[in-house]
Amino acid sequence: MQLRKGKSVPEDAAIQQILPRKEPVQERSRKRFERILEEATGLIDAQGVDAVAMKEIAAAAEISIASLYQYFPDKAAIIATLADRFYREGQACVQSLFATVVDAASFEAALLGMVDSYYGCFLEMPGAFAIWQATQADRRLQLLDEEDCAIHVQTVQAAMLRTRPDADSQWAAEAEVMAKLFVGAIAGAVRAAVALPEDEARELLTLCKTRMLRPAIRASLAA
Repeated sequence: MQLRKGKSVPEDAAIQQILPRKEPVQERSRKRFERILEEATGLIDAQGVDAVAMKEIAAAAEISIASLYQYFPDKAAIIATLADRFYREGQACVQSLFATVVDAASFEAALLGMVDSYYGCFLEMPGAFAIWQATQADRRLQLLDEEDCAIHVQTVQAAMLRTRPDADSQWAAEAEVMAKLFVGAIAGAVRAAVALPEDEARELLTLCKTRMLRPAIRASLAA
């Protein structure tokens, strides 16, 4: 893997420590690689990360434990791979939401839509919340989460700047701060909502959008 944008060399080295040993190219190996991830996801979704052992993943994937270690040095590498895929999918979705932002109204719609989109990703992807929780227990995995947030901040900030192309540099700097606040608020609200019954989760997210985000958006983008 190349050095990721915005990462220092030590941080990138830490991330590389938990990557798969190799990304297979041959079709047979690729299918085995995907089977491992599929079975690991199912086990994590059913039992939680801590309860799943490497030997259990190997058995579910119908391979030897030695074969499993040829691809992944440890369970953290599996978690990192699953988390990275989840993050990349979310990044593409968010970038799509903000791609057409040109004014304050379209920015507001995109940011509020980001709340529902992010929550939907957690609901739709098996084991997503358990995988995210696992990223908080390992500093190397935390770097992946931090990188994901930084990418979302860049997307949101760029969209904010498009709404006011004639704004001065002071407002441009404020847009970066506000983008961080928006992303942090959405991430916190959605992750709290995922742990609640759906009706309570929807109420929480509605309040997040109407009482927190919408007033802040309108104040930030006011001419």
